[in-house]
Amino acid sequence: MKNKIVWLRISYWVGAIADFVLAILVLIPERMGVPVYCHPMGLMSAVAFSWGCMLIWADRKPLERKWILLPTVLVGIMLLIAGIYSVYAGAIPIRQYFPNFIILPAMVALWSFSYYNARDDE
Repeated sequence: MKNKIVWLRISYWVGAIADFVLAILVLIPERMGVPVYCHPMGLMSAVAFSWGCMLIWADRKPLERKWILLPTVLVGIMLLIAGIYSVYAGAIPIRQYFPNFIILPAMVALWSFSYYNARDDE
């Protein structure tokens, strides 16, 4: 049981830290490949920050709130798809997005494993 909680907590904190970093990075226009700040960047920052807070909230009762990892997996997959499309459409050079092609699948695998590992503890 303790092992399951440890994996859940690792998953929550990895996601939360990634969300907080993303919330800051999307507010840096040069990092996003645009010359000036635009409104969707602020929206993404707010969503990423809120999701990070939600993951920290889930850490307070890791087994009871493991379900949070299911929509988190969905968000990770959707971010990966958006990145692939952005590279394909020429909006982002592949060299700029390449680290995300490694990090996002690794995080999705971690979240999936942690949820699957803890699923029989109701």
